[in-house]
Amino acid sequence: MTRTLTAPDVEEWLDVLGRQEAAGDVPDPEPISPDEARRRMRLLAVPTEDHDPVLATLPDPARTPDRWRALLHCHRTLFARSAPAPRETAWPAAPAALGEAGRYFYVHLYLLALPSALERQRRLGVPDDIVAATFADLGAKMTTYRLAHRTGGFDRQRWVMRHFRGTLHRLGRLQFERTTLDTAALGSPPGPDGPADGERVLDVHIPGDGPLTPARCDASLRTARDFFTRHFPGAPARFATCSSWLLDDQLAAYLPPEANILRFQRRFTRFGSRSVGDDDVLEFVFHVPPGTADLDRLPQQTTLHRAVVGHLRSGRHWRLTHGWTSLPATPAVTPAGVLPR
Repeated sequence: MTRTLTAPDVEEWLDVLGRQEAAGDVPDPEPISPDEARRRMRLLAVPTEDHDPVLATLPDPARTPDRWRALLHCHRTLFARSAPAPRETAWPAAPAALGEAGRYFYVHLYLLALPSALERQRRLGVPDDIVAATFADLGAKMTTYRLAHRTGGFDRQRWVMRHFRGTLHRLGRLQFERTTLDTAALGSPPGPDGPADGERVLDVHIPGDGPLTPARCDASLRTARDFFTRHFPGAPARFATCSSWLLDDQLAAYLPPEANILRFQRRFTRFGSRSVGDDDVLEFVFHVPPGTADLDRLPQQTTLHRAVVGHLRSGRHWRLTHGWTSLPATPAVTPAGVLPR
């Protein structure tokens, strides 16, 4: 039976946000004008069709003080020096009772947080085109939300924390996140030739917005080591890692040998555990929310479409697989005028 959401659900949600550690080292945001909100939405590549509803539901300290205070708590948590990791941050989705105001709540947060995030990028000397490509991911996630839910909203609030904290950047076709290798979480170490437990690595993420061609991936990987050496000289990385269903070797049974996905796989040496990743595949390929897929209604227009559905119909599962690869060598870089991290 479906439970009806009432005011107590909203109060509980607001209470969760208010209980978070809020020891940020940046000033609290101020309310913004409609023109400024639209300017920031353009910087974040928010789809045009979302502009008006985002603006109409933007919290205000006088009209919606509870939601405004919740935004301030989240803003402080976002920029706190000892903030929890994204996956450990208690930023639950807003209750359905809030309607559009809830579905856009975390868009409002990132609109308010944008100046501090841009200042962080400026101090690191990150070029404007990389900043723009990195932050445009928020708009991309709003596009996939609409494809999945047939309405406007945003539900990747913990994912985009990385962009605003400056730990993830998009460099051409791929995104790279500065992190350390946690072999316990991944099931086992990569082996003697790969990165060691606790070593600084660049975790590769694959946006779903274009072909995964070898040339574009080569260019991204070449750029990555130079970029991070230049802008984050205190945290050098020799290896890139990736955790994705795109590394599942079962795909080789369905795709031609020269398929872009298989060529991408061959860059990596697999290691660690392999957990079930069916929901990840269905969401990435078909924009289907977890647990809602009807295999009989999914499109079958491409080889990948047919592979994903046929594999699941046979009773098998897709697997989230981990891999590592060495980053291309880069000349020594003198990191002038940037802040060590």
